[in-house]
Amino acid sequence: MVLDSPLRQRLVGLLALLGLLLSGHISAVSAQGTDATDAATENTSPEPVLGIGHPAPPLAVEAWYTGEPIEKLQSGQVYVVEFWATWCGPCLASMPHLSKLQTEYGDKVRMIGVTREDAETVEKFLDKKQSEEKQWKEVITYRLVQDHEGQMSQTYMRAAQQSGIPTAFIVGRDGRIDWIGHPASIDEPLAKVVAGTWDRDLAIAEFAKQQQIKTLSRQLSTHARAGEWDAALATLDEIAPLLGEELAAAITQTRLSLLDSAGRTEEATKLRSQLIQDAWDSAQDLNAIAWGITVSRGEKDLATAMKAAQRAVELTEAKEPAILDTLARVYFEQGELKTAIEWQTKAVDAAPENRSLKSTLKAYQKALEKQQTPDEPGQPEEKPAS
Repeated sequence: MVLDSPLRQRLVGLLALLGLLLSGHISAVSAQGTDATDAATENTSPEPVLGIGHPAPPLAVEAWYTGEPIEKLQSGQVYVVEFWATWCGPCLASMPHLSKLQTEYGDKVRMIGVTREDAETVEKFLDKKQSEEKQWKEVITYRLVQDHEGQMSQTYMRAAQQSGIPTAFIVGRDGRIDWIGHPASIDEPLAKVVAGTWDRDLAIAEFAKQQQIKTLSRQLSTHARAGEWDAALATLDEIAPLLGEELAAAITQTRLSLLDSAGRTEEATKLRSQLIQDAWDSAQDLNAIAWGITVSRGEKDLATAMKAAQRAVELTEAKEPAILDTLARVYFEQGELKTAIEWQTKAVDAAPENRSLKSTLKAYQKALEKQQTPDEPGQPEEKPAS
């Protein structure tokens, strides 16, 4: 399965966020997604009511902001029904592209942008500059409408379990949904729908798989927030085969974080050893492995981290500041403060404008001073930022 780009980005974001959560960078309470969402459209039912191959819900329009009004979706016509808002950055970023497609397809496709915002808000937006040369109302070539009392948000977005905007629905000539996704990925499916070559059966299977991935991703996040590490690992095992090789690295890093948090040290060590062997000639991958160990919770496999970090430094001839910074961190975690300072100094010398590297060096120096000075009550231990 090839995931559409926005879904792939959301998954990468979730896995990266989960990694930060497990490394202690952010609190579990604050962990949340990054999509532009509307709580009114959220559907937590097990299965979507609206999916690929289902009849498209009727239009429910309060007002037409641009373009000629349409009474209903007509048989024999291809439509794109897209949900957006003036406050949604990704929505605005998609508008010029959708306008370009509308111009290219002409009467073959009728695009309808649906928002719940009132006339005053939308009209102010349309009068704003999209660029130095044009206002938004000069850029947008398709119909913009106001959702009537949120009915279309319910019958389309909520019914299809789509909580993030922008989201587009392609309606085929027979009045059934052919595709659901981000406008950035609409070109190929729209072209095939217009040409009559779209494989709806395949799209049904793909959509079902994407919904399964989304459901499992939410479960994974929930388990991680609750500290249910074994359950999170079991869920990750369900997700992994659905994603394929393109997200293998992100899945592996998440698995390592979960194993560390679950206290399954032996499994984590074995997995890291295999990763180092596989990445022996990749400085960036080795650096990521080493850094992941230094910021992990619980017992840290610093011997493995040292092996990876030293090899990464060797591959880059001790010239890459981020990799030097990682090796310094490994020495710091081992309590070898003088050596940590030596390597961190090299990192700073390699990137003298980098404030973060300088701040870390100061933290190491203060830690060494504290180590060499009798303890003073009330002075907390200072550690470098993770």
